[in-house]
Amino acid sequence: MSILPTGSQALRHLADTLERQAERLDRLLWRDRGQRSTTAEAYRLAASLARQQAHKLDQLERQIAARAGGGQ
Repeated sequence: MSILPTGSQALRHLADTLERQAERLDRLLWRDRGQRSTTAEAYRLAASLARQQAHKLDQLERQIAARAGGGQ
């Protein structure tokens, strides 16, 4: 077991952190008529992109592992 996270784990952790920040910003910067802050929305977008990249990285890691295992 490694202490260091894999690339996909690090991306998911980043996404979780960004989502927590977005929630915090929503509370601090709530606009009139219930509009979310644009900064919070940018954090949510970044979190979503990080999760997408983590998923792609997971798939790539599985493909590499399958090829490495199939060659033996």
